[in-house]
Amino acid sequence: MLNTYNAQPLTAGIADMIFPLVQMTEANITLQKWQEFVAEYVCTDDPVPESQWLRDKGIVVIRNDRGYVHGLFSYEVRTDISIGTVLHVDNVKAVEIVAREHVLHCMREAMDRLLRLHGCAATYVAVDEPNMRLKSFFSDAGFVPRKIRYCAPAPKP
Repeated sequence: MLNTYNAQPLTAGIADMIFPLVQMTEANITLQKWQEFVAEYVCTDDPVPESQWLRDKGIVVIRNDRGYVHGLFSYEVRTDISIGTVLHVDNVKAVEIVAREHVLHCMREAMDRLLRLHGCAATYVAVDEPNMRLKSFFSDAGFVPRKIRYCAPAPKP
């Protein structure tokens, strides 16, 4: 039987329950670091969950029909000087337990929903360089390289 997946904005009340998924994909992340990250992206629980989709930044989790979280991504709506409002997606995490492709398709649908709700002209997705599966999925979904981001670690004191 195929699992059904759905996307929903992460709320403060369940953020700590998502930590094991984060730690599976990023072993060096501590619970405190995760909580600090969540605090920047997630507001206190909203009595109207659908309004969470209207926030300019947040974290979206992908759950199966049993409630288990199989993926997540963070997003922020920003202005790009050349094309206008864009959806920036980062921290894409998907667990390959059963059907990774279904999890990624659900993520893509959530990104499309955010794109439409915020009137964005495009979606930018940042993936880790060595993650060829994510690169392949997004390329197959019609994403093309447009900008290159370089990362320079801060100098040590």
